[in-house]
Amino acid sequence: MINQEFLASGGLDFTISKQKMYTEASNMTDYDETQFYATIRNDNKKSLGCVTDRYVVKQNKDLLDTVLTKIGEGNYDLSKSKCGAFKGGKKVFFFIKINNKVDFGQEMADSYIYAISSHDGSARLTFGISTELHSCSNMFSVLMADKDNSHTVKHTKAIEQIVNDKSIDDLISRNTKGLSRIMINMQGTEVKQGFINQILDLVGRVDGKKVLEASREKRTLLAESIKEECKMKGNDYYGVFNGVTHYLTHKVRERQTEEWFDFNLNGKGSSITTSALKLIVKQMKEDGVCLN
Repeated sequence: MINQEFLASGGLDFTISKQKMYTEASNMTDYDETQFYATIRNDNKKSLGCVTDRYVVKQNKDLLDTVLTKIGEGNYDLSKSKCGAFKGGKKVFFFIKINNKVDFGQEMADSYIYAISSHDGSARLTFGISTELHSCSNMFSVLMADKDNSHTVKHTKAIEQIVNDKSIDDLISRNTKGLSRIMINMQGTEVKQGFINQILDLVGRVDGKKVLEASREKRTLLAESIKEECKMKGNDYYGVFNGVTHYLTHKVRERQTEEWFDFNLNGKGSSITTSALKLIVKQMKEDGVCLN
C-alpha cells in the first residue's frame, strides 16, 4: 500500500489552507482585518478552527511522511495500519503497525506508533507507542514522567524540524521493555477480595442511595469483560487489566461507534486505562509483589 492509498482509506486525502479572518466594520459596509486566521479544508471549504499567525499548517501527507520517516523504512506495515479524522477533520490520527512485538509473558502483543494532530489548533502533534488501541505511554506514566514517554511538538516553526529527531526510537525501546515487565509481573498474582469493585468504580460509582442507570449498565458490562478475560488469561491482575481493555475496545465501541478510537487513545478511555493500572500497581505493591 502506498502512502496516498493509505490516506484515502482513512479519509485523510484532503489538504488545509490558512486564510486571514475579517470582521464586519462599524460602518456596516466594509470589513476590518483581524490578527487571526481560519484553517480551511480545501475540498469542502469548511472552516476547522481559529489560529494565530504562528500556527504552521502541516498537511496530512506531510504528517504521515514524518511519522514513517521517524519509524524507518522497512519497520512498519501500512496494510495493517489505520488512520482517520474526527469532527470533520479538526483532529486526525495515524496508528501505524510496527515490526516490534511486546512480550507479555502469556502472549506477544502487536505494537503501533500513534500520532495525533489537529487542524483547528486544539492539539499539538503527539507521537507515542501503544498496543492495540490502548496507549502504552499513558500506562507507563505510572512509573515515569509523561514527557519521557511521548514526543509532543507545537504547530509552530518547530514542527518543521522534527523529522531529524530520533527520540521515537528511544520511546519504542523504553516503553516496550517497561510495559513487558509490568505485564509479566501481573500474571500469577491472584486478585484480592474486593479489588474488582475499585476497578468497577472507574466507570461508575455506586456510593449513596441513588445509582444512575447508566453507571449500573457500565459496571455490568465491565464486570462481564473482566470475568471473560480472567477465564481466558487467569484469575490474576493480568486478567483484570485485559478485562478493562476489552471493555474499552469492544463494549464501548458497540455503544460509541463514531469516536471510540479517540475515546480510547486520547480521551476518557485513556484515563480509565491509566487509573486501572495505577490501582493494580498500588495493590501489587501492597501484596508484596516485586515490580522490578
